[in-house]
Amino acid sequence: MPAFVAPLIGFALGVVLAWLGAAAPRRPPPWGLSAPGAPPWAPPGRPATAEPRGRPLVLAALFSTLVFTPICAYFLVFAPDWSFAYLVDPRRVPSAVDLLLLTLDGALVPAGCLAGARLAERRSLRATAVLAGAPLAVATLAVLALSPRLAIDATYRQVQGDFGGHPVAGGPLGYALLWMGAMLAAGFAITARALLTRPGETPARQTGLRPLIPEDPGRPDAFPASYPPAGPAEPDRPGDSGPAEPPAPRRLGAGRSAPPARSRLGPRS
Repeated sequence: MPAFVAPLIGFALGVVLAWLGAAAPRRPPPWGLSAPGAPPWAPPGRPATAEPRGRPLVLAALFSTLVFTPICAYFLVFAPDWSFAYLVDPRRVPSAVDLLLLTLDGALVPAGCLAGARLAERRSLRATAVLAGAPLAVATLAVLALSPRLAIDATYRQVQGDFGGHPVAGGPLGYALLWMGAMLAAGFAITARALLTRPGETPARQTGLRPLIPEDPGRPDAFPASYPPAGPAEPDRPGDSGPAEPPAPRRLGAGRSAPPARSRLGPRS
């Protein structure tokens, strides 16, 4: 993207990320003494809260480092004449200026996130829209004003001498703009999805388990109407088809061995 609009776009993207971080669904606090609507039998606990405040800033910094700044660096390295809109000769621009521009591009995304964090926490949609829309409007006006120059793929000398240029559309620079724009949109979508997802939480529909807590914390007697079905019953054994029969009565002396009979004959001589 053009070097003179990249810092403005980066700041606006940081403000939008801050708003998405504040609009993310909050994690409900555990039941405890300070948790509203906790039933009397709930154990005391610390009501933990919502998304960490530093998480949007970390994600904004990662988006800036891994996506936004490399895209800006690509055009400064491979299309420096077009990146400066043929206003200056890039051969006369010191490399320290390019490094300063890239540092500014990478720093303004987290800076925009910090600037929009307070407005986003207050749910001030109008102020957040102004903070993000003002740099975008300035960048749009600058691109429209320099659109005749940005529509040409040439060098600084070719534009100044009005020779040898060709349209950006259909050329290597045009395809690079489409590819980098798609990468920027994909990186921003992934970052936004990470902001809108609760960290450390597994959806119940993925695990197949239902939490054994009331659906309405305000009503202690409101439990889920249905619970997970019990497993299949074990099949009956062949010997357990009917009720057990009582044991047969045992007669007195039955089963005992009789004493040996005495012989009537006298002892043998």
